[in-house]
Amino acid sequence: MVAVEDSVTGVEPKDMDRIFTPLFTTKSHGMGMGLSICRSIIEAHEGKLWATPKGPHGAVFQFVLPAESARHDG
Repeated sequence: MVAVEDSVTGVEPKDMDRIFTPLFTTKSHGMGMGLSICRSIIEAHEGKLWATPKGPHGAVFQFVLPAESARHDG
């Protein structure tokens, strides 16, 4: 498991369920694709990506990947 956290503005609780949705952004110049792409890549490798609020400020983004894939090519 890898966890990355910040202590700045984080993610608004009302947005937590939407942040991985393609084209959703809270930034004026954002495309809303970054977290969606990250989740797609991690899930393609049989992993999981999620986020949780951290205290009064910040968020924690975590992901897990299997040590060995159950899917074998070849």
